[in-house]
Amino acid sequence: MSEKPFVITPVYDILLRGSLYMPMGLFHLQIVTAEQLCRLHYKPGCIKAVKARLKNLAEAGYVQHDVIPSREFRRPYYYTLGTKGVRYLRQTGLDIDDTFRASKEVNKHSLFVEHALELNDVIIAAALLKGTDSGYYLHSFIHERTLRRKPYKATWRVNGRQEAISLIPDALLNFQCFDGQRQMRFPVLLEHDRGTEGQHHFRQRIRAYLTFLKDEGPQKLFGTQAVTIAFTTFAGEFRLAQMRKWARQELTQHNSRFGQTFVFANFVRPLEPRTMWLEPVWRVAYEDQPPVALLAL
Repeated sequence: MSEKPFVITPVYDILLRGSLYMPMGLFHLQIVTAEQLCRLHYKPGCIKAVKARLKNLAEAGYVQHDVIPSREFRRPYYYTLGTKGVRYLRQTGLDIDDTFRASKEVNKHSLFVEHALELNDVIIAAALLKGTDSGYYLHSFIHERTLRRKPYKATWRVNGRQEAISLIPDALLNFQCFDGQRQMRFPVLLEHDRGTEGQHHFRQRIRAYLTFLKDEGPQKLFGTQAVTIAFTTFAGEFRLAQMRKWARQELTQHNSRFGQTFVFANFVRPLEPRTMWLEPVWRVAYEDQPPVALLAL
């Protein structure tokens, strides 16, 4: 007796591309764990069912799985799209880059995978703000992989020679809130830091953002002038202090008027959406400024 062909039913479709209520899935997050997909769409007690469905998707060729190389005895799988998954999502009308190759989505360097998964935790916390009674929600977001298609080229001169850097944020988060009269937008350019970048490269990135802001880059690329540039980390308070110090040095050196545009925060997982986005847990670069709530900016 031949086995029935595998069919994408709604319980599988929600893992691949999300639902009407929560339009976010593996396609949007690129690299994801079963726990992250469970957190997005189900209660914690559903994790076994989510893992079983991902296993079925993997066996049918719609997703691939791999583990981060580690000395630990066992680490959880992370999942990414497979060839059939790409074909299926293209048929549903989702925009998948023609250069996408499923074979390149596994066997990634551990630093890349760990950064991607940490970044996803931040993005998921933004998406889950919708489940609070705050009135704020994540209207849309653009992942780094999509932003990479059209990077901003920042250039400046140092000691008579030209320096250049391609500026590619980790994500663009478009928050919205209705204040009773109009729909308000709160665009946030997200940078997630793992504590591995040295002072020189970090300050280069701050300098590139200053060039981006002076050049009206947000208006050209995203259609808005008001934007917040948010740096998150899970690496601890010392790293938070480093980032603020290096940003402060760069802002002072260039006498920038954009000091309040940059905010920084260290978080401990699990992330609580309302606390993260609506409470004063973010710091600007300057020491004499109190913590601020990101969406109050």
